[in-house]
Amino acid sequence: MTTAAIYVRVSTSRQAERDLSLPDQVAQCRAYCEQRGWQVAEVFCEPGASALDDDRPMFQEMIYKATRIARPYEYVVVHSLSRFSRDSLHSELYVRQLRKAGVELISITQDIGQDASGEFIRKVLNVFDEHQSRENAKHVHRAMLENARQGFWNGSHPPFGYAAEIRERRGTKDKKVLVLREDEAALVRQIFNLAAGTEGRPLGVKAIATQFNERGVTRRGRRFSTGSIHEILTSSTYCGRHFFNRTDSRNGRSRPPSQWIEVQVPAIVDEPTFNAVQALLQSRNPKRVAPRVVNSPTLLAGVVRCGYCGAALIQNTGKGGLYRYYACSRKLKEGTTACRGLRMPMDRLDQIVIDEVSARVLHPDRLGDLLKTYLKSANSRSVEAKQQLGKLRQSHKDAEAGIVRLLTLVEQGVMEAEDASLKARLVGLKVRRDELAAEMTGLQKRIAGGEPTITPDKIAAFADLLRDKLRNGPPDLRQAYVRLVMGLVTVKDKEISISGSKAILARAATDGLNKAAPGVLSFVPEWRAGKDSNPRPPDS
Repeated sequence: MTTAAIYVRVSTSRQAERDLSLPDQVAQCRAYCEQRGWQVAEVFCEPGASALDDDRPMFQEMIYKATRIARPYEYVVVHSLSRFSRDSLHSELYVRQLRKAGVELISITQDIGQDASGEFIRKVLNVFDEHQSRENAKHVHRAMLENARQGFWNGSHPPFGYAAEIRERRGTKDKKVLVLREDEAALVRQIFNLAAGTEGRPLGVKAIATQFNERGVTRRGRRFSTGSIHEILTSSTYCGRHFFNRTDSRNGRSRPPSQWIEVQVPAIVDEPTFNAVQALLQSRNPKRVAPRVVNSPTLLAGVVRCGYCGAALIQNTGKGGLYRYYACSRKLKEGTTACRGLRMPMDRLDQIVIDEVSARVLHPDRLGDLLKTYLKSANSRSVEAKQQLGKLRQSHKDAEAGIVRLLTLVEQGVMEAEDASLKARLVGLKVRRDELAAEMTGLQKRIAGGEPTITPDKIAAFADLLRDKLRNGPPDLRQAYVRLVMGLVTVKDKEISISGSKAILARAATDGLNKAAPGVLSFVPEWRAGKDSNPRPPDS
């Protein structure tokens, strides 16, 4: 008995869900086979797949089975040639592949025959189908662009944290906008807070995903992964700026920013928080910072360096892991010819550094002297503050101009939108802009209020609290506070030099520890007055 396979297809998942097209195609193809006495061996249903693309799961399965040596059927029956393919080249290649296996393609609505004239007509129809499909796609895309320009949502699945709500109806078309879905939005805020370190050490994407999965928190029924967390943290939609038409849906390539359409949506996090998280993510990029520094439980990881060659001091063990040391990474990798190096017990160096910082920096009198410019009276600071405000405004304008220049380079095609260096520079400029804006706001409040933001009482309380956190806090928070206070620790045999940022100390004394711990600190020595150093105590 003659056997046949039926292949049916619709272009979108929405058609598959709401339309009767697939069942109708199957019914008509079955009736066609029954009239000719053919047995239907298998039906292949393709819901929601473009015929301009041959990478369709059911289509490829049908081709694979039809061309096996067993020859399970002699015909592939479709409702029309456009259901098989709308790409003339693909159609011809697959028809030849089927024929080589002894299988003929049959369209029940286009009786074109198998002779030379039929072949010519089939090829002409394929060209027309391809042209029609591309014209339809062009008009649909144009309509979607205009829909986005008017602020409406294009798409069936809104991002996590949002729901699509019908705003108005035009004819038979529902116009939708994104609205907050509060249960999911709360999780998005929590993800950003964990990444920003709002309540402790900033967490990476893997740590956040692990924490959520351990608590049984899901993303619409699915477990969180590093990819899903990273997608949330890097999507500008969550700070109120959704961009439509960023990529070509057919090939996945990025479009130039000039073709993007910005749609304003309700923000879940503010833009400064979003930009700060982007900077933190870049600071942990393995191409810029070694993962061992980001994830290391070592107290001074990322800030301690060899005083002879400048290489990082990393953990080294002895006695089968019984003892832990700080050792010069260059000497360990390249030998004594690269650096004379050093090796120092980890607990001992940690204790020396904490003791010296507690005594020489975090003593209220010493800290007050370091931050004396922040303790000046309102009258004595008035002129200086206004001058500083002018400088901040100019720096803020420079940062804004830098952002515009970079985007102009992308518009002109000089740089690619997805260039990693471009992203890093944009994030850096945006973070700088936000920091300057916050500093200007604080300075304006101090000028208007006539009172210093930092007082001796605040400094004393801050110093006592930070000394306690450095000595007795949880390991991960101790490391965060070390990075808050210290930008760089360089170690030699008889000398340890420690440097840090007065601006960060001032901000921490003003806002409190929970709001002050940054993820990326400057290595510029500011509070090591006179370039003096903390001598290493003699061996006991």
